[in-house]
Amino acid sequence: MADSNSPLKEAIRIIKNPAAEYFVSLGGLLATASVLLTSILGVSRIAYAMARKEDLPKALSKLHKKYATPYYSILIIGALMTLLVLSIDLTSVVAISTFALLFYYSLANLSALRLNVNEKISKVYPRIGALTCFVLLVFILLVSPQSWMMGTASLLIGAVFYAAKQRIS
Repeated sequence: MADSNSPLKEAIRIIKNPAAEYFVSLGGLLATASVLLTSILGVSRIAYAMARKEDLPKALSKLHKKYATPYYSILIIGALMTLLVLSIDLTSVVAISTFALLFYYSLANLSALRLNVNEKISKVYPRIGALTCFVLLVFILLVSPQSWMMGTASLLIGAVFYAAKQRIS
């Protein structure tokens, strides 16, 4: 099963029920689609917030008149994700997305440590969260070095772009 592209389907194949294989395959497809859709919405909201602060083009901050949602941002990020899925295999897209998610959750947990809170127990949770994210990032490095390379390259490009923008401003 370690070499299989669909280990759940291989595992369920043991019971020799084609309907169960189909059901498990459909469940895997829907689960992967829900992860990508969640990423589209999450990343589009981040792009919207960055556009409001003028770190990205202002057009991404435009809200829909009736629904008050950042529809330009959602459409553009959705189109970019679609291009990624069509040009790179789905496993790589999910690995890169997971790398990005764990990286910014790590930053959020580390930022929470700087909050001025009186209770000592409240500092435990961000520490556990950051440690967990770092352990999972190391696991991703072992499983998919390509996602680390692409994720790190994206972070470096973003940092260079941000530094250049700050110098111009």
